[in-house]
Amino acid sequence: MDYQGFTDGSLIKMYEGVREALADDEAFRELGGEGRFRVRKTPAWKLHAADLEAEMVRRGITFEVIEWYEPDQPVEEMPAPSAVPEQSPPHVEPSKSQMVLASLSTIDVVNVPPPGPTKEKPPRKRRTKTSDRGI
Repeated sequence: MDYQGFTDGSLIKMYEGVREALADDEAFRELGGEGRFRVRKTPAWKLHAADLEAEMVRRGITFEVIEWYEPDQPVEEMPAPSAVPEQSPPHVEPSKSQMVLASLSTIDVVNVPPPGPTKEKPPRKRRTKTSDRGI
């Protein structure tokens, strides 16, 4: 999906939609059901969320990252943010459609002849009726 075409607000709403679907599944899971969205079992959900995250990082949008760990599984220890060295945002490869659009925006002007000099129109002669000339 071409996420660059969406507004910042739209990206955030789509990301929150993933978060809400996950929360809905978790609520059903606590009741003994499987959940209707199957967010954890469907890889496309994580891929969609990761693509949204990458676009939001690229734009510098602040957001709360979805925690994908299983509630009944132990969480791996993470170093404190101050211990993590400062990194630049990850490089995101453009999609095929983004590359096509980029190639269309660069026009080959090598073989286009330069515009010629503009021709000035001669002043128009005023025509008068024969009766006005006194003939």
